[in-house]
Amino acid sequence: MRIAFFCDSYKPFLSGVTNTVSILTKELRKLGHTVYIIAPGYPGQEENEQDVFRLPSIPTRYPNFRLGIPIIKKIPDIDLVHCHSPFQIGLMGKLTARKRKIPLVYTFHTFFTRYVHHGALIPPAIAKIGIVAYVRAFSNSADKVITPTKMAMRVLKKWKAAPSIEVIPSGVDFSDFPENREETKLLLRKQYNIPISAKVLVCVCRLSKEKNIQFILDAFNKTSADQLVLVGGGPLLEKLQNTNHKLHSKIIIVGNVPYPEVLKYYLIGDIFVYSSLTETQGMVIAEAKHAGLPAVALYSGALADSVRSGIDGYLVPRNMEAFSTHINRLLSENDLRAKMALAALEDAKDRFSSSSVAKRHESVYNFLIKNKKAR
Repeated sequence: MRIAFFCDSYKPFLSGVTNTVSILTKELRKLGHTVYIIAPGYPGQEENEQDVFRLPSIPTRYPNFRLGIPIIKKIPDIDLVHCHSPFQIGLMGKLTARKRKIPLVYTFHTFFTRYVHHGALIPPAIAKIGIVAYVRAFSNSADKVITPTKMAMRVLKKWKAAPSIEVIPSGVDFSDFPENREETKLLLRKQYNIPISAKVLVCVCRLSKEKNIQFILDAFNKTSADQLVLVGGGPLLEKLQNTNHKLHSKIIIVGNVPYPEVLKYYLIGDIFVYSSLTETQGMVIAEAKHAGLPAVALYSGALADSVRSGIDGYLVPRNMEAFSTHINRLLSENDLRAKMALAALEDAKDRFSSSSVAKRHESVYNFLIKNKKAR
């Protein structure tokens, strides 16, 4: 098959969507398919990947994120379009599929209604109404919509969008994890002057308002953990690095780490903590599970598909007491933490392997192409 991915964000911009697209591309190419990527260009970016078409772009208020300009671009012959966003470049993908009369797939990666605070001119309530209407129209124009979780599917159904939905989680390429995990853990802890006996909480995510980072900082003060390690870039990175927190010596802010190097940073911790309320899946949960970390996360419907609460971590009510209490329980009960760590690793291998996820996409593509040709 010849597949075109239309993406409003891609490398070098770091995000869960970028990683999802990159990993899926890699696995589909392993299966023998040709995958083209149409994405924004970035100043000074040296292209080191095959079949990537860069479009002109302009900067936005969001750090490092650029808005692609969907100008006419010569795209090779393709059998199917897969849009990973419904906006600028995604709309270009939709029009390409219509013009060529080929199947259109759309993956609903992001709850855009939870990001309206980044807008400058439109009141949030009005912006949400507009976004829901637009996503509904875009979804209904697709031959198939993919959501990473059942909760994301329910949201689209509530919006009266996407009559044909397939739930496929984002895959994790486990081959990118360090082979010698214990050695990697020792080296990282030595690098950041963390004793090997220390109990460490780790969070890998974009450092932004919607990820609820301040909640984790406040919760850390109420736990018996020795260290908190935050890994990621984003709008709040500089502010966090410059803030003289009263426990600053116990809080390490690593900053932006490119994929797949970021995967090794999970190994520095004993428990993965997560407070985001904006996820459609939370790919970092799957990555943490493969690192053998039980997770303590604030409850959201999306994470209910990722964290098996009481088995490989805890999904807790959205309050400080519940969050810190469950962290302290895992910190104090070594046997429980080890049992959950093993369960997390096994579940990651069973459900989130990038190769099996790619084969599920392949099945969707084959069905749509054959069905289109038959019609």
